[in-house]
Amino acid sequence: MKVKFALIALVLLGVLLPNLFARGGSQTAGTAGKTTITVWEHENSFENSLKQVIAGFEKKYPNITVNYELKTTDYYSVLNTALSSGAGPDLFWTNGTATGNMAEYVKNNALVDLTGKVDYSIMPAAALSISDIGGKLYSIPWMMMDTRAVYYNVDMFNQYGWAVPKTFAEFEALLQKIKDAGIIPISLSPQDSWSLLFAFEPILSGFDPAYTRSLANYPVSVTAQPVSDVLTKMLDWADKGYFGANWLGVRDSSAQILAFTTGKAAMNIDGSWAASTISENNPALNYSAFSVPAADGTTGLVGTPSNGFSVNAASKNLDAALLFANYCASLEAQTIWVQTQGGLSATPQIKSSTAIADAISKSGQGNIYTSWYDVLNKHSKNSEACSIWDNDSTKVFSKNIRVADILRSIAAVMD
Repeated sequence: MKVKFALIALVLLGVLLPNLFARGGSQTAGTAGKTTITVWEHENSFENSLKQVIAGFEKKYPNITVNYELKTTDYYSVLNTALSSGAGPDLFWTNGTATGNMAEYVKNNALVDLTGKVDYSIMPAAALSISDIGGKLYSIPWMMMDTRAVYYNVDMFNQYGWAVPKTFAEFEALLQKIKDAGIIPISLSPQDSWSLLFAFEPILSGFDPAYTRSLANYPVSVTAQPVSDVLTKMLDWADKGYFGANWLGVRDSSAQILAFTTGKAAMNIDGSWAASTISENNPALNYSAFSVPAADGTTGLVGTPSNGFSVNAASKNLDAALLFANYCASLEAQTIWVQTQGGLSATPQIKSSTAIADAISKSGQGNIYTSWYDVLNKHSKNSEACSIWDNDSTKVFSKNIRVADILRSIAAVMD
């Protein structure tokens, strides 16, 4: 009998052991049949959103556990060390094409080409530019973006009977109407290069949306005629008093916002992130936002969606990692991320979590335009073109140098 039981035991071991070893890294102690994957994120501010996305995923795939780690110090150094040692996470965050890091990982075959492996169908084509290297997609964008908008005083508009403009010509006509009422049309600081940029880019998108769209396809000229025309037009608006009689004294973005929140200016062209400061300055202010419209009524949002995760080509749990990547690309996960971040939705399919963010998102009609400044950053050595804007744009508006001068300098350092 002992011999018989021993033979049975050997047979059972012969069946079970190969199956156990076949699972390899997919087997987690105490959770037979379960797979564990790891995701790395770089900012504490994303932890809650990531936890909620993971919860949604694990509910859908209860056999997969997702662990996450926050690497908030020397992120890329820590990541590079882990990848080179073969101990890297299954998925990890990068800046996408906003910096050169993801391209380096692609060059070194460290990332999975997600083209055809992930369903990107809910994402506008322009949003995928942050994931696209050589026509292939290597990350999952989050449909949340930093953009620019025209904030306007709703009560003031109602009081004077001003309508939100539907064309660029209507926008210009509105500026004169507001000035005629004795109110500053647009609050703007000429002493802050960022404030000037955040006004210039949305005005450019309304003035020439075709050119603005073309910025996504470098080597389109960043110093083309529309750029010169818009900078010249803004100087003309300054001469007409559309930024206020004493606008040269508006020292920075804080003073610019203050003029709007105290009712001195009817509008403020600024970043989407300025909404929180506007509300803090004057909680009672009834304001909303719109995008500068083109001649045909087209509008869009200038900016780039946030980048999410890439899949490690060396992942030992590749199937599970791809499932998580696909979930991140789904409407469910994208909605969780955008709304828990309190961010601006980059697609009409997702409602932003605040009224002002939702107003900005809807005003873009689902169109996303590449940032002119972002092209300067990506296509000039050591971001030299950005430095020229940072240093000289204020000189243009104080009329110490000409529009042609700054554009000539920028053109000289582009790739």
